[in-house]
Amino acid sequence: RHSPSMLGSIYVVVSQYVPSLESLQAALTAVGFALAIAWLLLDCFQQRQISKENRDADAAGLPQLSLAAVNLHDGCKLPIVYCCIKGRVYDVTSSANFAPGATYGFLAGTDATVGMAKMSYDKAYLNCLDFGSLTEDEWRDLDGWVSYMDAKYRCVGLLKEFVSYSERKPQPGKK
Repeated sequence: RHSPSMLGSIYVVVSQYVPSLESLQAALTAVGFALAIAWLLLDCFQQRQISKENRDADAAGLPQLSLAAVNLHDGCKLPIVYCCIKGRVYDVTSSANFAPGATYGFLAGTDATVGMAKMSYDKAYLNCLDFGSLTEDEWRDLDGWVSYMDAKYRCVGLLKEFVSYSERKPQPGKK
């Protein structure tokens, strides 16, 4: 048997080395905060890397994909998700927003050029290849969307139908 004074001594020694609940919570909060900062930095680095790769990519070296091929990449038929804007096909698989049933899931596997130019959720504009109907202002709006997508997602190809359109009729405001 241990004497009460000996147990008290053991308690004092152990309590010096066992952290309190408050200090454990503080440590876990600090670790969580550090992980959040690390994740944000990694995400920022990855976006900068993707943006650089997209800027450096030679458009002539990118494969041309038909609209039918893009349509297969909707997250249902194939696990890879593509979204196309202004002839640029982006791999948006990394974004939960483009998953089936998600906020932008309706854009998965589509050419969203006309709908994004018109800032419309109307599904009639999905895969609409009537690029000639867009105004000069709508083309400028698309440039903003392309900049956003270039900074966030890897461009994996060019839409064959858009390339054909561009070769036949240059976009307004472009010389």
